[in-house]
Amino acid sequence: MSTRQNQSHHLSNFSIAVLLAVFAASVSANRLGTECGDNGAFYCHDSDPGFFTRCIEHELFLFECPEGLHFNTKSQTCDWPKNADCGRRGGKRRGSTGHLKVNHVMHDDGKKKSDKKPLPKKEGPISASAASSSPISMSAGGKPWWRPEGVDSSAWEDLNGLVEVPFDGSSVSESASVSGKKKAGGSGKSWKKKISSAAEGGKRKGTKSHGHSHAISDTAEKRPDLENVQWHEGPCSPSECKPPNCRCPGTDIPSGLSPKSTPQMVMLTFDDEVSAEYYGYFQRLFRPGRYNPNGCPVRGCLFVSGSGTDYDLVYPMYAMGMEIASHTLSHKFPHTWWATASYQEYIDEVEGMRKELVSQAGIPYEAIKGFRVPFLQVGGDNMYKALYDNKFTYDTSMFTGSVWEGSDPIWPFTLDYTVPEQFCQHKPCPVKQYPGLWEIPVQRWYGVDGISCAMPDGCTASGDAEEDLEFLRSNFKRYYESNRAPLGIFVHARWFHSEHHLDALDRFIDELMSLEDVYIVTPIQVIEWMKNPTPVEEVKSFKPWSCEGSVSRR
Repeated sequence: MSTRQNQSHHLSNFSIAVLLAVFAASVSANRLGTECGDNGAFYCHDSDPGFFTRCIEHELFLFECPEGLHFNTKSQTCDWPKNADCGRRGGKRRGSTGHLKVNHVMHDDGKKKSDKKPLPKKEGPISASAASSSPISMSAGGKPWWRPEGVDSSAWEDLNGLVEVPFDGSSVSESASVSGKKKAGGSGKSWKKKISSAAEGGKRKGTKSHGHSHAISDTAEKRPDLENVQWHEGPCSPSECKPPNCRCPGTDIPSGLSPKSTPQMVMLTFDDEVSAEYYGYFQRLFRPGRYNPNGCPVRGCLFVSGSGTDYDLVYPMYAMGMEIASHTLSHKFPHTWWATASYQEYIDEVEGMRKELVSQAGIPYEAIKGFRVPFLQVGGDNMYKALYDNKFTYDTSMFTGSVWEGSDPIWPFTLDYTVPEQFCQHKPCPVKQYPGLWEIPVQRWYGVDGISCAMPDGCTASGDAEEDLEFLRSNFKRYYESNRAPLGIFVHARWFHSEHHLDALDRFIDELMSLEDVYIVTPIQVIEWMKNPTPVEEVKSFKPWSCEGSVSRR
């Protein structure tokens, strides 16, 4: 085994458990000497850098960083103590929490989170950077923290379960519950957390009200009724359709920028439920220490469906900077249902999922801006009218791209004009116009055998991490060496059940971070750039990509 392979192998076995433990109960803000401004930001705890706070509707909520990490207000994430600013303000170390007594997070066995077994002896080399800066965390028996419970170890490298895209078919049964109640995502007991309340609070109760729930806001962007919008005849005209609110479909770079002056945007998104089975994957890929060239953490997006989701796991991901989007409440089968669903059925599914994320997971209503339909089976005007009327900012469901590799990728565009069929290849496509509603196209990937697929996890299965890595590189180069349209790495987390897929993407993220003109951003950050195209020389100061840009401002 090569040194690089050996390092990668050991890094996959010694990674950081970055689980944000959410305390459900609120406490009085003046107990911590903190003023509640309800501006959406997270702040240092007044005495313990391992805790941080957020004001929601004039109540103060407490959160806890993973063991060994401190909160960093600049990046709005938990970070290494040497990078974090919360530990530099005279605060006490973990275990001394000032005027506020905070209970420990308890596992099923009743032990405190800090009650850890000795780490197994490490064998073989590990990278210098990891050895010097990482608090290593292993679960009992030497199993990596991010490997989910309840998964047969013999199936990890079994590719027989992988099928062609749309790949969603194995996620839930046709009779799966669509009630939106909390589900216990995985079967492993170590994931079934009991969260003790902070000093004044009681325990969480019920499933219809979350400790971080927000009132549904009416501050979403204003749009005219479709009956009152101007109809555009003929094809989209770039001379009339201009940013910030209009963009024609095409391969040309916005504002006439050259490729080398254009930041290469990369989106990492994950479809379906957020459950304990997949939670560790997200934590590994977006662990502390991974930064874009502007010094802010890399970001991803979760397109969440209601069936199978453990809502207690959604808010911690949002708190770490992940974008949260709607992927429908039920994720119904068969896929043809979505092609013929009525306008009201789309309202129930799309807006219904958004409201569940607000009431069950505590995500701010106005932070949920995006949508992707199950199976990429668009539903024509019924679907897009539902998105438009409910003021979603973007959809990312339209499938496009050449069957054979060679053509330049498509940039995101708006639906101010009727979309030509080459940009919407999976009918029924909308025939009406939806001014200001953005579309981030789902573009074909090309497998190691040259055959195209809709998403990376639908291409021909690869044999090992090296082959996977080359697959990711070759598809990235098609964007990076041409018009630098945003690259979407849109996958389902169950793809990582074959461990070499996870290893390859993990290593690929490291490669991307070595490039000064590549930014791993969320879909909504891509849209913000499309509204105000900014050259790579100036993008380090582009506010929507700043560390504060990940926090929903109220």
